[in-house]
Amino acid sequence: MKSIGTDSPPYKLKKRKQVAENTRFNIYFDHLVGAEEVDVPNYLVVSPKRFVADGYSGVAILPVIEGKIALLKIYRHAIKDWSWEIPRGFVEPGEDLVESVARELFEETGLRCAEDNILPLGSLHPDAGTLSARIQLFAGIGCEVEQPYRATEIGHACMEFFEIDALQQRIHGNDIQDPSTLIAIFRYLHMDDAPPGPE
Repeated sequence: MKSIGTDSPPYKLKKRKQVAENTRFNIYFDHLVGAEEVDVPNYLVVSPKRFVADGYSGVAILPVIEGKIALLKIYRHAIKDWSWEIPRGFVEPGEDLVESVARELFEETGLRCAEDNILPLGSLHPDAGTLSARIQLFAGIGCEVEQPYRATEIGHACMEFFEIDALQQRIHGNDIQDPSTLIAIFRYLHMDDAPPGPE
C-alpha cells in the first residue's frame, strides 16, 4: 500500500489567477484539469505570503502555567462567534520557529517561556481544502507571567486558565472548536510527561 503523498495528483493546474490580496495572504482562482472530466475553473486557494523552511507559515503554542492551560477568548468575524484558542501567529523574517512562537506568546498573552521549555507538538494544515498553509504546534511548559494580559488584537477579549478536567469538559461540550487548539491539547495530553487527565 502506498503512503499518502506518493501517488501522482489526479489533476493538473492549468492556470492561476490572483483575485485579491492583503498584507498576509494572496487569494487565487486555480483552473484545475484532469482525467474523468475534471475541469474546475475557479478552485479557491488562500496562500500566506511568507513561508519558512519546510513550508511553515505560522506557529501556535499551548501555554502551560502551574499545571493549567491558558486560552484566549476571541471574537472571529468570519464565523460571527466567539472562539477559545491558543496563541498563534505568523513567522516573521529572520526568525526560527521557536523564536517566532515565543514572540507570539508574549505579544498575545504577556507570558514568557524559556526556549528549552518550548516543546514541538507536530504540525497541521488548518484547512487543506482552501488554505495553502502549514502550522507548527508547540507546548510551552512552565510559562510565567511577565506582564498583565492586554487585548492588543482585533476580537481578543480575555485570557483564562483552565484545569485539565475543566478543559476536557469544554471540549466535550463543544465550547472549543478551533482545530489548532484541539490538536495541540490532544497531543499535549498524550505526551509521555504530560499531566494525567481526570480519572
